[in-house]
Amino acid sequence: MSAQTRCQSAKLNPPSCFGEIPTDLAFDADETARVAKALAHPARIAIVELFGDARGKARVTGDIVKATGLAQSTVSEHLRILRGAGVLVSRRDGARIWYCLRRPVLRRFAIAVSTLAKESP
Repeated sequence: MSAQTRCQSAKLNPPSCFGEIPTDLAFDADETARVAKALAHPARIAIVELFGDARGKARVTGDIVKATGLAQSTVSEHLRILRGAGVLVSRRDGARIWYCLRRPVLRRFAIAVSTLAKESP
């Protein structure tokens, strides 16, 4: 199958999210800070929100650029930061890069943040 055919078929049928992370729900302070820093920008929050309607589907960079209205280079930088924090995972398919939200990371982050709000006895 040629690279062009792979890209065309991928566009018609986005891959399901790939890869999983351990289900251990404990986040240490470094992991919590890394995810918090990655989510500390309105554009990155908007990118993460794009995956809310995708339910297990990956998104290609170009679609994220169109949806956000940001420059491709800006989106790529935000995606790099989110990937570095483990919020997104990516896979290359020819010339395209597909991104998938790692929901367990966000769940673990939410649990870690919620423990900060608990009152101590």
